[in-house]
Amino acid sequence: MMPTSDNLSLDLVGQATTTYHQLTRLRMMSEAWHWLVLLIIVALVIGYVVTVYRRDSVELRRGTSIALLLLRLTAFAGILFFFLNLERLTEQTLTRNSRVLLLADTSLSMGIRDVDDQSTTGTSRIDQVVQELTGGTLMDELRQQHDVVVYRFDQSNRPFELATFPRFPREGAAVNSGFSEGNFRQQVSAARKAGLVGIGLLSVSLVCLALFFIRRRQAQGQQEPASSWSLLVATVGLIAAVIVLAVGNLRYPDVDFLAMVWLRSAEAPETQGDLASDLEQQADPEVNWSDQLRPQGTKTRLGDAVQFLVNKEQGGPIAGIVVFTDGRNNAGDDLETVIRAVRDSRIPIYPVGLGSDRQVQNVRVVDIEAPTRAFPGDRFTITGYLQASGLEGTSIGVELISRPAGTKPGSANEKVEQQRRIDLGTDGQTQAIEFELEPEDAGKREYTFRATVPAEDNNELDNQRSATVEIIDRRTKVLLFAGGPTREYRFLRNLLYRDREIEVHVLLQTADVGASQESDELLLEFPTLADELFEFDCIVAFDPDWQQLDEIQVQLLDRWVAEKSGGLVVIAGPVFTPEWSRLRRGRDSRIDTIKSLYPVVFYNQGGVTLSLGRFGGEAAWPIDFTREGLNSEFLWLDDDQIGSEQAWASFDGVYGYYKAKDPKPGARVFARFSDPETSMDNELPLYMAGHFYGAGRVFFQASGEMWRLRSIDETYFEQYYTKVIRWVSQGRLLRDSSRGVLLVDKDRCLMGDHVMVQAILNDSQHQPLVDDEVTASLVQPDGQRKPLLLQQVTDGTRQGMYSAQFHALMQGDYRIELEIPESAGQEFLTREVQVRIPALEIENPRRNDPLLQEVAQMSNGEYFIGIDSITTASSETESTLAELVAPQDQETTLPGTPDVDFEEQLMAWLIGLISGVLCLEWLFRRLSRLA
Repeated sequence: MMPTSDNLSLDLVGQATTTYHQLTRLRMMSEAWHWLVLLIIVALVIGYVVTVYRRDSVELRRGTSIALLLLRLTAFAGILFFFLNLERLTEQTLTRNSRVLLLADTSLSMGIRDVDDQSTTGTSRIDQVVQELTGGTLMDELRQQHDVVVYRFDQSNRPFELATFPRFPREGAAVNSGFSEGNFRQQVSAARKAGLVGIGLLSVSLVCLALFFIRRRQAQGQQEPASSWSLLVATVGLIAAVIVLAVGNLRYPDVDFLAMVWLRSAEAPETQGDLASDLEQQADPEVNWSDQLRPQGTKTRLGDAVQFLVNKEQGGPIAGIVVFTDGRNNAGDDLETVIRAVRDSRIPIYPVGLGSDRQVQNVRVVDIEAPTRAFPGDRFTITGYLQASGLEGTSIGVELISRPAGTKPGSANEKVEQQRRIDLGTDGQTQAIEFELEPEDAGKREYTFRATVPAEDNNELDNQRSATVEIIDRRTKVLLFAGGPTREYRFLRNLLYRDREIEVHVLLQTADVGASQESDELLLEFPTLADELFEFDCIVAFDPDWQQLDEIQVQLLDRWVAEKSGGLVVIAGPVFTPEWSRLRRGRDSRIDTIKSLYPVVFYNQGGVTLSLGRFGGEAAWPIDFTREGLNSEFLWLDDDQIGSEQAWASFDGVYGYYKAKDPKPGARVFARFSDPETSMDNELPLYMAGHFYGAGRVFFQASGEMWRLRSIDETYFEQYYTKVIRWVSQGRLLRDSSRGVLLVDKDRCLMGDHVMVQAILNDSQHQPLVDDEVTASLVQPDGQRKPLLLQQVTDGTRQGMYSAQFHALMQGDYRIELEIPESAGQEFLTREVQVRIPALEIENPRRNDPLLQEVAQMSNGEYFIGIDSITTASSETESTLAELVAPQDQETTLPGTPDVDFEEQLMAWLIGLISGVLCLEWLFRRLSRLA
């Protein structure tokens, strides 16, 4: 096989094509005797033709004799060429670009702003990564030779792919393409040169043929034999002209034959437009790195992330994994064990260590826990959590200071409640210091837990934390509204009746007149007057029959939640919930209003026939909490998240649920029913959800089975409902003004969380405010004040509702301050949000150099310290990161495929050549008077 044409091109997706020609029949002749037989046959045919034609043309002139012999041999050569079967083959070489994976740690420890000796804070660890990806050179340098894929990882056991950035086009790739403008022009030029040669040969042969006929006529008049050499030259010229034109046409198939012989202008093939469209498709993905890489993981599973990527990429064109991390692998598989297991994969890992490696001497107040409210004369406890590093055994002072809420620190009303001296524990150990207080006067007071730190302390910004406690002189008023005496209802009724802080009223729809219930008051009907209903702080509804309420009662309920910040807990059941929830919209305006209160959308009778949940199943299934549910403190069964997760893990679960279709826009899903057989479109049924409804909150629970928590610990049931009732009732306790209320969806959250802010405002005439937007101030933990724009919520139901959200990107206390419009600066609404990092992420925030160095060595990679080191060659590495990562392109060659168009063109030329020379031979024989 000998290539007769070599046209190498590289397309946009890493596909190279090589075009060559081969005589297929010769490849099939694998034995020596095949060649011997072919040569004998060819020799015999040539010998026979020469012998016959010498005898047949013995009386002719030599030129004519040779011309006839040449024509017959040319026909035989054409047939032989047809037998050998020349094919044009296109062999494709698929190139998979080398890949580099960028793996960014988005656990909460990456949000730490490391502090230097001058106590000034810089950018956070993850912000350094964001700045490099946004405006640095690393990405462009890597893309010179690799595709770059960016992942993030934190508490999940597998990383999340964010974007893929393709390799920059290889230099000259577009120019070398067979469909490029320059290449096409080169083909036109070469084809026209062949066309000129063919036309020249054809012209010479025609001139010689004309001379032959002229001389032949003159010789006939003089009765002398005519010269035959012009006939031989004409024959050779004609054969050569056809061969040259055929070769030119077959070699440059993109050039039209008429264009090759200068009879038409050359036009580029239509495939040129496909190249332009392919180039447009190579646009880089747009990624908001600040949003995608915000710290949000409560754990760091570095080992699991590396293991997953190695398993996924092994055997592919992987050139290396670049990991941006502080090296704190505090969950999942041990990183050293993972590296040993995947060492044979030969995938180098290039860790980039972020953060400080110094043991910082610092005392920090991690958190403060205080009740949201307390009653005069009732003792309560405030707990401060202290953590130290580099100061083990040092004695420091701590104190609890209180002042009226809204007053500035150091004011005359400030009071030192208690002081204490403690010895600091080991590095990373969290110490709890409790202060027991007995409030005297009603009102809001701000309590500050402060540590008197030694001079070596590295950061003075984290030495205190504050919490606000409202001292109220009234009990929370709760209405238990039940369609029937379920077990959940009875347990909660007894619990609330024994609670001295709660005044419980009961409305049991199935109770007969004269029935008794353990309650402060037994209602016989749902309140019909605003003064009666608006006194309640919370309504807990157990599978109620809403259809028994009239229009006035339903509208009062809607106003109580939306305008008076009422808290509503709705618990689905098997008796009445299916009856009213499946009514179509528009059939009953009362049910339409009730449905609007719920945070979920129900199926109706006009929908697809479905099994709407189940009650009393054969087995219990655990409650599957979402990340939002795990981080929601009102669902914690313990004082901290880890203890709560352990408590929920010990709970067998629930047997049933009522199926809701979807959460409403803006609603938060806290938990789902975990039986996989109940999933639809790979999504488990909703079990717990909540949302803002105007100024109030509504919490949905798909079945009344929380009483089963008592089988683990009786206090869990109490903790659950007490916290849920307090959470939905917050709006009632936080009404700082008669003209509005300011709410947040979470008072305490993890760094990186979204915090939703909701305001319900009235104007000076106590009518809903109609402004399009209002501006609040967001005071960050570092003291910076930023505007927070609240947009009017246009849900078509009521005016005066405004909402916004912000990212909690710093640890500490955020404060939202909103001046009520038209109050001339006299009335303000304020809320605080405590942002914290889990203890697991801050026990030891130092950069783990030994671990990352070992990972690099074991995987034949290189360890870089700091973002700047990856793009700047040092005396140790002598190369940048991009220079160290060697490309690992993979090439796969596909067998050549015959060109059908070439075969058709070749057959046409061969048929034309063979038939043409045979016709000429017949003509010349007739002119020579041969048989």
